Amino acid sequence: ISRQDRPGLLVSPTSWTEDEDFSILLDALVSIEKTPNVSKMVVVVTGKGPLKDFYIAKVASLGLTRVRVLTMWLEPADYPRLLACADLGICLHTSTSGLDLPMKVVDMFGSGVPVCAIRFKCIHELVKHDENGLVFEDQTQLASQLSVLFSNFPPTLKDEEE
Repeated sequence: ISRQDRPGLLVSPTSWTEDEDFSILLDALVSIEKTPNVSKMVVVVTGKGPLKDFYIAKVASLGLTRVRVLTMWLEPADYPRLLACADLGICLHTSTSGLDLPMKVVDMFGSGVPVCAIRFKCIHELVKHDENGLVFEDQTQLASQLSVLFSNFPPTLKDEEE
């Protein structure tokens, strides 16, 4: 039985490069912070890369109180374990060429985690909007999706039976 006061657990694997505009997620989280009836959230961002320190400083400056952003590097065996615990995966990968499919989405699907992914040229080959995940264009759409998904969260047993 799930705890009714637990926060939502979001995971966003990243390489901390220009292929992933992490500010989209941060801006959505700032918006969610002000939204009533949305659960508290823990956002775990995994990976290494050149923009990590820049975004860590940006997170620290946001003053979030209902959303906690954690960064970590995981051992290969721990990555699927974390994914399996997540309530939602966020994919910000857009691909420099626009043609590379993000394997992190495959990892999330393989762990049974629903995905919100940013729209780019070929993401539709993996994520079918409103079928196996949600696709967003910008921080406003992502904030709206998070608001819907994490309102009245976690679901009660009664909710799950309906």
